[in-house]
Amino acid sequence: MTLRVIIEVSIILSQSHTFQLVAGHVALDFANTLDNRYNPERRVDLLPAYGQFVAFAAQNGLVNSAQARALLAATTERQAMLALDRAIRLREALYHLFRAAISGERPSSEAIETLNASLSEARSRKQLFWDRKQFAWRYRDFSDQPASPLWPIAEAAAELLSSPDLARVRECSNPGCRWLFLDQSKNHSRRWCDMSVCGNRAKARRFHARERGVFANGVADG
Repeated sequence: MTLRVIIEVSIILSQSHTFQLVAGHVALDFANTLDNRYNPERRVDLLPAYGQFVAFAAQNGLVNSAQARALLAATTERQAMLALDRAIRLREALYHLFRAAISGERPSSEAIETLNASLSEARSRKQLFWDRKQFAWRYRDFSDQPASPLWPIAEAAAELLSSPDLARVRECSNPGCRWLFLDQSKNHSRRWCDMSVCGNRAKARRFHARERGVFANGVADG
């Protein structure tokens, strides 16, 4: 590994705790990596390059530091571009599938096929091994495949989509945000992806609206 690559890898890994993981599920957090999806003026792709994709995987514990370094060091520019393209396509497919579940609409066959392709690859790479006192599953050749972090994401998404917990998937009530999250509140009444962000903004808007109403009424009464 050259000094330049070592420096680049170190920078990326040092920035691997910058994602807001508020969804309560890795597949939903992955779908949320397009910020302000419905606001073109403020829309931000949080996965602009392959390095950020690996950083997301590292922050979620999908890869350890050694695996992340191996992926970043061994992946060529073309491989990185192809892997990132696959990641974006899976992200958009997952967002569509979970949104369809929320709205009760029929999901597109293309989105299902995109997930199934990643799921098929993930399961073909799995093997059973002996870990000290018990058997465990692991992925074969994980550090050699640029798109390998998609495997656990695809499996987690499929598990959620086919489980009763799918009924708890919600969309943030902020129209400009609409991030997805798993509602694990006791009374299933969570409305915001993050109360400290979207929730407080909504409270502030309501407060200012009331203030404007009071002021307008005061002027009218005067």
